[in-house]
Amino acid sequence: HEKTRRVFGPRARCIEIIGQTEVVCCHRFWLDQHAELHQRTAPRENYVGQPHGLLSSKIVDTNEQPVEKGDDRVGEGVYRSPALMAGYYRKPDESAQAFQNGWFHGGDAFRWGEAGQRILADRFKDIIKTGGESVTTIRVEAVLHLHPEVMKSAVVGLPHARWGEAVTAFVIARPGTSPTPESLVAFARERLSNFEVPKQVVMVDQLPETVGGKVQKHVLRARYAALYETEQPTG
Repeated sequence: HEKTRRVFGPRARCIEIIGQTEVVCCHRFWLDQHAELHQRTAPRENYVGQPHGLLSSKIVDTNEQPVEKGDDRVGEGVYRSPALMAGYYRKPDESAQAFQNGWFHGGDAFRWGEAGQRILADRFKDIIKTGGESVTTIRVEAVLHLHPEVMKSAVVGLPHARWGEAVTAFVIARPGTSPTPESLVAFARERLSNFEVPKQVVMVDQLPETVGGKVQKHVLRARYAALYETEQPTG
């Protein structure tokens, strides 16, 4: 925040904004108003604040029932808004599925945090089921990004005979550095629960991305689906 004010002046305000193509104005987290909360929880908890004023939103469970404040369950964010798309072009089935019960289902997994603020847990399709536990990839990636030699990482679940899905990290090293997979696993182990620690770290030169810079995790899951077929890392 201080660096921002040095560049833009003392009246500058820091706001975190997240959205998606289907509904541009989603959530806003006012960092200045919740500076202590952000400093204490970031990056392990991905606070995204509250819905935009143009957005009617709630968190619902698998039965479409609201997950109220104080309930620590993870649910899906659903929306109504004049800024919302009308549907997917020439995809009536996908549009109907997205607009179940009159609300747009964005596919993001949320839970309630402190001070009535929302936490973005993950994309539902990216949550890893490993050994009976649920692992949010955003949390594991945030911890890996704390390592000074990590430039970018992507975490996915890959098929594993013992764990069902194995937490697997794909990492791009910062130029001029050479972190080993073992050192990154050890770094993560000091900061995450045992079931969240990657079973394997794969060093890569690049990650498959969309034109907008989002990592295509489905490509990683398909490309490395057989990673654990011949080798079963312990842990």
